[in-house]
Amino acid sequence: MPTQFTLADLQQILINRIGVDEEDIPDDPDATFDSIGLDSLAVMELQLEVEQRYRFRISQEDAEKLRSFREAVDYVNGQLAELG
Repeated sequence: MPTQFTLADLQQILINRIGVDEEDIPDDPDATFDSIGLDSLAVMELQLEVEQRYRFRISQEDAEKLRSFREAVDYVNGQLAELG
């Protein structure tokens, strides 16, 4: 299991699982999911992919707080660090 989640990992999930065009995904970690037009279903798909790939659960409460790419990357890395 990977021990770190990067902006590139997030971008690949957005492209491969969600179907966002690569040119529509900014390299800016402060970009928001709203800014690229993700609806609640797409955000849920992102959440499910991360849970499956990294083998931990993201509460709905936590998922709703994650608005930017940076927040998502930091959250996943925090969870991975706790799992050790």
